[in-house]
Amino acid sequence: MITLGSVTWLAKYFKRQQPTDNLVMSSNASDPEPNNSTNGTQKVQNKSNVIQLIDELVSHMDRTRGVFKIMILSSFILAPLCLLLTAVFTIHPFLLHRILFKFPNLGIFLLFFIGVSVILASIWLYMGLSERSFFSNWENKYNRYKLLKRRLDKELGQESST
Repeated sequence: MITLGSVTWLAKYFKRQQPTDNLVMSSNASDPEPNNSTNGTQKVQNKSNVIQLIDELVSHMDRTRGVFKIMILSSFILAPLCLLLTAVFTIHPFLLHRILFKFPNLGIFLLFFIGVSVILASIWLYMGLSERSFFSNWENKYNRYKLLKRRLDKELGQESST
């Protein structure tokens, strides 16, 4: 699991690297396959791309927070509704009994469908509860992340200028 502390450590580590972290590749004139050569061009690998990728991921999660809220809300509405309907089908004294004896094939399919519905609704409700616990403090966590990122950028900017 990537925590804010590990991101901070990674940022400090990669920012402190000397300018020798550039990778230079040149073509070899005796290379038999011209497609594999770089023809004298230089390719630069910037190690801060990992940090930028993590920043983009966190920003994307902040932007899509609304979609997650809708998913959580739907799990709190639809999953209990499904569980309630399946309880009505199974507890009702005559409904399931009449279906099982008049239409046995349909009754078996209905029992299978009720079982699958209960399992899926339970999973959906559990996912909604776990996502709600994650996103309940998201705003505070994201603001803290942005503050620490600004501080880190400021500290590293001062270190590189000295």
